[in-house]
Amino acid sequence: MVEILRNFLGDFTGLVKLGITLLALVFVGTTWVRTKSLAPTLGALVLGAVVIWGVNSMPVLQQNIQEDITRNGG
Repeated sequence: MVEILRNFLGDFTGLVKLGITLLALVFVGTTWVRTKSLAPTLGALVLGAVVIWGVNSMPVLQQNIQEDITRNGG
């Protein structure tokens, strides 16, 4: 039962990451369609890349935070 839940959670996590990537692409496309300008589109692209990077590196960030908490006696 626990293994089934872990597999389901892993599938859900992958689906959320895929959804966030799709939303970032839609955000960049919508910005381009609305403005037809390079600067806002590049800004949207950079913002989307930062969000995707943050979502995909979440386990590393969680590990670093956990190490800081245990090191500082929290």
